[in-house]
Amino acid sequence: MASTSPHPNPSVRVISLLALLTAGVALSACASARIRKENERALGEADAKVLEGCYQCLQDARATYARLATGKHALPKNAAPMSVRLFETDILLALREKELGLDPRRPLTEARTVAPRLPASFDPERVLAMVEAVLPDGRAGPSSAAEAQINRDRGYVRRMDRELTWVEQSPLSPAVRKYVALALDCSYPDRYKERGDTASALVHRRQLPINAPPLLAYRGADCAESDTLALKRVLNAAPSFDEAAYALGNSVVWSAGETGGEDAARYFSRALARFPRSAGVTFMSGWLNLTIGDCVEAVRFYDSTLVLQPNHDRALLQKAICQSNMHQDSAAIATATRFIALGTPDIAQGYYWRAVSRLRLRELELARADAEAAKQRSRGGEILTIAGIVEHEQADYVPAEADLRAARAAPKGNENCHAAFYLGSVLTKREAWPDAAASYDSAMVCYDDRANFIAARIEQVRQSKRGSAEFTAKRIASLESDLADRRSRQRTSAFNAASMNARLRNFARAEELLLVAAQSPDLTDRIDRLREEIARASRPASVPTVQRPVPRGDR
Repeated sequence: MASTSPHPNPSVRVISLLALLTAGVALSACASARIRKENERALGEADAKVLEGCYQCLQDARATYARLATGKHALPKNAAPMSVRLFETDILLALREKELGLDPRRPLTEARTVAPRLPASFDPERVLAMVEAVLPDGRAGPSSAAEAQINRDRGYVRRMDRELTWVEQSPLSPAVRKYVALALDCSYPDRYKERGDTASALVHRRQLPINAPPLLAYRGADCAESDTLALKRVLNAAPSFDEAAYALGNSVVWSAGETGGEDAARYFSRALARFPRSAGVTFMSGWLNLTIGDCVEAVRFYDSTLVLQPNHDRALLQKAICQSNMHQDSAAIATATRFIALGTPDIAQGYYWRAVSRLRLRELELARADAEAAKQRSRGGEILTIAGIVEHEQADYVPAEADLRAARAAPKGNENCHAAFYLGSVLTKREAWPDAAASYDSAMVCYDDRANFIAARIEQVRQSKRGSAEFTAKRIASLESDLADRRSRQRTSAFNAASMNARLRNFARAEELLLVAAQSPDLTDRIDRLREEIARASRPASVPTVQRPVPRGDR
């Protein structure tokens, strides 16, 4: 039977097979070389991403390292073990999430998973202890959380200098060990003040080369007092570094009352778009709007904060303040009640603002209870004032006088115009005319001083070029409303002081005070009546006719 093989000669068949095998090996070698080259390029890009330093950059680098760690093709001989890169990126991600007020547990867990594969010289648990000791963004959570960590880590902080010295000599890559040292040192800047160190090591540690990678430039700039110019350079060098925008917003927001905060709003908006679950960004956006007088927007941001952090005490308190200022008193009472339930050191403020809203709703017994609770915890002037006003409204004049006098005696009590006014009213009810006259006179002078200050501020705002035309107009309108209120209170105080002086028959002084009061058209009728009373009282008494005895003649 004829053979069907194309190569009937066996030797020819073997040669063909060898040729195919050689071609396969060559193709495999080419593929390996191509994949190796791709991996080398990917590794270099991931390393560059780490130095670029933004949150997304770190996440992208970590994903590349994880892929290469499971790949079949070797990397360059001088490449550090992939486990080292994974560990370092995990701790950088954990630190960044702390800086943003996010939950760092996932990257910390991943770092601990990688740690057993590291060279022994890395001492990963020591590095992780440093990361754990770094404080999270204090704006993002309840005050109690940061305080609890500070108390928990007091022992660690006492030996922190030793840890900082160690990490800067550790086998971590230079940029990572510098970042870890800065993150930890920047968490506790007050420790230098406590030991009288005016030229602290922190200042030296923050001094980075001008060509430092964005990763380090950001961490050095957002430390203790922020370096806004350095943060702007970071954004220019790495446009996707949105966490630098958050740091910039936190720096410039302090001038928002003068500028309108448009720059802070841009930075916070950018950060919020990238980090919608950062309670720090939402809280500071609320604080910005509270500062510029937009309580509607402020409450919206505080509500977002409370969704993320239900026990965020400062968000609750500032929300209650905004609601009270907008006269949303039932809502303010509910918010203040939530704040009070947290039992923070500022609990007196919760009772104070709840008392304000309850007073406005004429819930006097409840307002009195809140004022008493606030007084038990604080003797601040504003708390004593609200207590005195509530007691005045309840016609309980003895404690009202005591609280209002204490408010006037408190620090800056001479600027507490409301306390002086209500003290005058209390003394009037108690028929202490001389003291009432003096108190109303003090209130008049106090309100006049405040009015003059506001008038000067209006002129400053008009002359300022720092805010937009819209903000300037809004700011001036708000100040003019305050000015009108203070002038009205000044003139009412003048009228009441005039009334007291008239009772004391100090008619000349009463007339001087009425000239001030007469600047308020609302007081015209009352001024006219008082002047009529003064005129009658000051009229000389009629001399009675002397009745002579009728002559009866001699008898």
